[in-house]
Amino acid sequence: MILVDGYNLIGQEAGNLSGLSLEKEREKLFRKLEQFSIVSGERFLVVFDGSVQAEKSPATRTPLSPKTSVSIAFSKSGQTADAWILKYLSRRPSESAILITRDRELAQKAKKLGFKVEPDLNRLEAKAEPYLSQPGAGSQGGGDLLSSLSSQSREALAQARKKTKSS
Repeated sequence: MILVDGYNLIGQEAGNLSGLSLEKEREKLFRKLEQFSIVSGERFLVVFDGSVQAEKSPATRTPLSPKTSVSIAFSKSGQTADAWILKYLSRRPSESAILITRDRELAQKAKKLGFKVEPDLNRLEAKAEPYLSQPGAGSQGGGDLLSSLSSQSREALAQARKKTKSS
């Protein structure tokens, strides 16, 4: 499980939200993580502060593929995403999750609980890049993760890549 500090990562990815609405920024992040989920098999849980939740939650959206595993949680009103994340981590074995955040205080607390912390998606992007950047990468050799997807899922992934690049 990869736990993502949602707005923290959005801020990293977009500079300072790039003028898009929070809902669109969340959707963009959700699509990117779906791509990684499809190729890597990783499960993601993205946590956002509930105090800035949009009227339409991305948790109600249609996934890119049934093979993705990206969930979204909003902290309760009056609770920060950081507090939600720490409560979640405190109830899990430390080897069961990796936290992605650049929030130093949150990272330090998660590390004290024994969790691995990454500042961004760079390692995951590097792992997924051979599958995401080359058209037809899954058809060569037949042994990679992309080749195990149905043609519908590969097409959905290609469409999502186009949307992500144009955003």
